[in-house]
Amino acid sequence: MVYNKFMSDRDHYVLHVGAHPSSHHLQKEKTKHPPKFHTKQRNSAWAWIWDKVHFVLVSGAVFLMIYTLLNWQALYINAQYYWETWRGAERPLERLVEETPVANEPERIVTVEGGAQHGELPVPPLQLEVVPPDTRLVVPRINQNVPVIGVRNENLIARQWEALEQDIQSALRSGVIHYPGTALPGDGGNVVLTGHSSYYAWDPGRFKDVFALLHDVQLGDRVVLFFNQKKYTYEVDSRVIVLPQQVDVLAATDHEQLTLITCTPIGTNLKRLVLTARLVEVQ
Repeated sequence: MVYNKFMSDRDHYVLHVGAHPSSHHLQKEKTKHPPKFHTKQRNSAWAWIWDKVHFVLVSGAVFLMIYTLLNWQALYINAQYYWETWRGAERPLERLVEETPVANEPERIVTVEGGAQHGELPVPPLQLEVVPPDTRLVVPRINQNVPVIGVRNENLIARQWEALEQDIQSALRSGVIHYPGTALPGDGGNVVLTGHSSYYAWDPGRFKDVFALLHDVQLGDRVVLFFNQKKYTYEVDSRVIVLPQQVDVLAATDHEQLTLITCTPIGTNLKRLVLTARLVEVQ
C-alpha cells in the first residue's frame, strides 16, 4: 500500500504494524515527557528544610558569639583553670588548710648571766599565723581569696525586696556577700555567702566572676573563713542545684554550717548552685 500524505502517523502504524499499537509502545509515548509537578514539590520541600536549618545555624552562631562576648572573663577563667589543672600547677592557697606543724621539742634560750645560777628556760613553740583584719573567704581548690561584705538587715526586715536586691548587687561589686538574716561564724547556725559566677562585662565590679569555678569544688575540699580574728575551717559535704524559689537553703540550722551559693549555668540566673560545708576546726 502506498503511503498517503493525508494519513496520520497512527494510521500508518496500523497499516504497517498491526491493528493496534502495542502497550509497550504506548507506554513509551506516555513516559516521554513525565509531569514536572512532583519534582517541583520535592525541590520546594528541600528548600523549606534548608531554610529552617540555615536559620537554626545562623541563630546558634549569633547566640554563641553574644554569649561569649558577655561572659568572656568567666569563660577565660574556666579555660585557664582547666589548663593549669592539666599541667599540674600548684595551688598556693592549699597551705591555708594544711595543719600547722608542731615542734617536737620546745625551743630553749640561755639566761643572761647575772644571777647565782645559769640555765636554760623552756619557751613553748610558737604557732603564729597572720590573720587578715577583715572577713575573708578562701577556697583553695579554685584559688580564691576574697573579702566578705555584709549587707544591712533593714530592707529584709521591712520586706523591701527591690531595695534589698539593690543593696546586694551593690555589695557584690566588692566581694562575696554575707546574706542578711543568716548566722555569723561562731553563732552555731547557717552562714550563707553568695557571689557572682558571671556578670555584665561592662560592670565596674572586680568580683563579678568570683564563683565562676565553684562547680569545680569537690566534696571533701576544705574552705576557710576568717572572721573576728579567728580562722574557721569547713569541709564541703554536699553540692546541689536548686531553683531560685527554693529558698530553704537559707534556713537556719542547729549546727555550724557554711553555705556557698552562685548562679548556674554561667551567664544565666536560671538555677542556683549550692555548696554546704560543716565546721571542722576553729583557730
